[in-house]
Amino acid sequence: MLTGLLFGQDLHFKNDNNETIKIEIGEKLQINNNKYTLLSTDYSKQYLLVKKHNSQTQDTLSFDSVVSFKYYEKSLGSFASSVFKGFIYSALIGGVISFPYDGMWGGFLLGDWDHPHVKFANGLFFGLLLGVPGGAVYGILIPRVSEEIILDKEGWYISK
Repeated sequence: MLTGLLFGQDLHFKNDNNETIKIEIGEKLQINNNKYTLLSTDYSKQYLLVKKHNSQTQDTLSFDSVVSFKYYEKSLGSFASSVFKGFIYSALIGGVISFPYDGMWGGFLLGDWDHPHVKFANGLFFGLLLGVPGGAVYGILIPRVSEEIILDKEGWYISK
């Protein structure tokens, strides 16, 4: 039980303003510009056990060797911005692609499909129908990477 408390813990970064960033076991992160997955943290011996990105190779890093890090977040901001991007890009692509075509959805939304503005508006509408769910899925599945945080320079340190 004591081994479980000392080994296999999440990684916590804290700064001088008492802000904390928690990296859970199994999460991806970048340490000193190398991509890793966190396997465990041993606070008593002050080291991290990590697995290199796209590899089965494991590394043991001492706390002192960690100079900088980036973490991945699936935040509400990431989700909302992804939905918005999916919404905008899909609408524009749908509008542009549908412009020269007489599709089967011709009069479905705004009537006279032969009018250029109606073609574009119908394309926007169908692009938006696909863009919102596409952006939402992207926001849920693809986390956003943080800015690089340099520990000593920015007042961050590894804390229990």
